Amino acid sequence: MLERCAGLIFGFVFHGGRASRVSDDSLAAHLDHELDWIWLHLGLADHRAKRFLESFDLLPVPARQLLLAPREERIQFHLTANGAYGVLPDIERDFADHSLGTGRLAFWFDAGHLVTSRLHSLRGVEHVHQAVAAGAELAAPVMALVRLQEEFVGLVEQRLVVLGSELAGIEDEVLADRDHIGRDVLGPLRRELSRYAREFSALRGAIHRALSARHLVHGGPLLEHLPLLLQEAEDFERDAAALSDRARLLYEEIGSRIADRSNRALSALTVISTLLLPPTFLVGAFGMNVGGIPWAQAPHGFWAGLGLCLTLVLGGWALLRRFRILP
Repeated sequence: MLERCAGLIFGFVFHGGRASRVSDDSLAAHLDHELDWIWLHLGLADHRAKRFLESFDLLPVPARQLLLAPREERIQFHLTANGAYGVLPDIERDFADHSLGTGRLAFWFDAGHLVTSRLHSLRGVEHVHQAVAAGAELAAPVMALVRLQEEFVGLVEQRLVVLGSELAGIEDEVLADRDHIGRDVLGPLRRELSRYAREFSALRGAIHRALSARHLVHGGPLLEHLPLLLQEAEDFERDAAALSDRARLLYEEIGSRIADRSNRALSALTVISTLLLPPTFLVGAFGMNVGGIPWAQAPHGFWAGLGLCLTLVLGGWALLRRFRILP
C-alpha cells in the first residue's frame, strides 16, 4: 500500500532513531528493510497527494478529512489509543525564506506512521526537516510531532524578542517627546502581536479540550506531552498579550500627543482669526464705495487706518490676556 506516495514533498524512514531520506520512487525499496516508523510529508497543492490520502486505508475517516482540508484554520488535537490527529500552527514562508503569516499543518500518526500535509510552505516543518536530514534523532512519531510544535514556539519566541526590542525603541522615542513617531509605525507591530496572541490562545484551548474528560483517551502516546505544550502555550500567550498591551498603550499615547498637537494648532489658528477679525471688518468698511469715509482725502489716511488696525489687534490681544485665554 505504501509502495508509492505521489505528491510527497519529503519522507523519512527511521530505524533506531536515525533517519533515511526517501522519495516517491525509492519508498518501496526502503520498506523492504526493517524500520521503526515512517514520516510522509505531503503538499495539498499537488492533486496526486490528495489522491494518495484518499486511498491510504490506515487513515481514520476524521483524520483523512483534516489532512485533505486545505482551509482548516481551527487548531485541534484528537487523541486515539495509539496516536492522534489534528491541526498544528506554523509560520508560512515564501520562496526567499521570508516569514509570512501563520499557517496550518494537519497531522495523523500511530505507532509506525506520521503523515503531515500543508497547503503552503511552512518554516517550522522545514527546520525540523533540515534537522532530521542532518542527523537529529526522533525515536517515535510523537517525538516528531512534539519537535514540530517546539519549533513553532521557538520561532515565535525569537520573533517576540525582535518585536519587544522594536517596541522598546518606539517607547523610548515617545517618552523623549519626539514628534516624528506616528501611529502608522505601530500598526504592523500590533497586528503581528495580536496574531501571535490569538495563535497561542487557540493552541491552549485545543490542548484543554484534548485533556478534558469527554475527549481524553487514556494511554495515548501524546497524552504525557500535552501538559508541557500547554504550559508553553500559556507562557507565550501571556508574553504576546503583554507586548500587545504595551503596543496598545503606546498607540493611545501617540494618538493623544497627535491630538494635543492638533489642538494647539487649532488654538493658534483660532487666536489669529480672532485678532484679525476687527481689522478685517474695518478694512472691509473702509473699502465701501460710498461717501463720508474717514481720512479719504487726508494725505496720511492710509497710515492712520493701518495704525487703527494695529491698535485693534493689540487691544484684542490685551483683552485675551486679561481673560487668560492666551498664556
